[in-house]
Amino acid sequence: FLGSSSSWLQWHRRPERAPSPTSSAHATTLAAMLRVALRARAVARGDVQSTARPWAEQTKRRSCQGSRPLRSAAEAKTGDGISVDVEYSGLWGQITTFPKRRPFATNIMVATVKTSCADLVIQKCAEGKKEIDWKRNGVFTAFGFAYLGIAQWFIYVSLFTRLCPNAIRFSNMSWAEKLKFRAGQIDLIKQTAYDNFIHYTFVYFPVFYMFKELIQADSSKGGGIDVTKIGENALSKYWNNCVTDNLYMWSLWVPGDLLVYACPIWMRLPLNHVISLAWTMILSNLRGSEK
Repeated sequence: FLGSSSSWLQWHRRPERAPSPTSSAHATTLAAMLRVALRARAVARGDVQSTARPWAEQTKRRSCQGSRPLRSAAEAKTGDGISVDVEYSGLWGQITTFPKRRPFATNIMVATVKTSCADLVIQKCAEGKKEIDWKRNGVFTAFGFAYLGIAQWFIYVSLFTRLCPNAIRFSNMSWAEKLKFRAGQIDLIKQTAYDNFIHYTFVYFPVFYMFKELIQADSSKGGGIDVTKIGENALSKYWNNCVTDNLYMWSLWVPGDLLVYACPIWMRLPLNHVISLAWTMILSNLRGSEK
């Protein structure tokens, strides 16, 4: 009995053999199957709901990211974006979505073409001129490009949205939401007042008369162009016409601005130019032929 016991102890103390690759693979497979079974049971009982939720939320957040514009698509959906990231296909889709994707470039092109065409229409149709006054048309074309296209983007989109912090959010809301958003309604009135009683009166008209004097100045008499004299003449003419000019301006643009500042932000300046087409015809007929 003792002999058999010692032999059993010697066998029991022998070192274990290293597991073969086949047995390790089986063990790994069994462990994976066990984990899957345990996880399925836990899901059925609702034990892993808290760990699955962050992953779902992370996936949802990533799906909202976009490469264009610089502000994320999630911000645009909340009404804080200017450019809009839209999908398109083909040349026609690229053209029709261009104003939303590139509002600044759209504003420059529309402002330049609109202002020039408005003056041409007045010269040929309203005044019945046989020959176009290209120097006069140059005044409106340059004014449309430099001031209405570039400067007004800074005024309407950059400056006004800082003075009225709820402006972009309000403009990108639905009409039903606009009716409930009192802070945005106040900013709508503020923007209309700033535009008509400060911007147009003290900036727009002086710049227009400066452009007009600068381009129509006669430098053939020698001595070149006297900038100081041009400025004095421009401001003197505006002073004589300021009451009439501003009454015409306010009668069109007070109601027009209420619509412009209530529309989506990407559409603000294109809609502004639609109304401005009528205003430019009025201005061309009113002051275009003056020397």
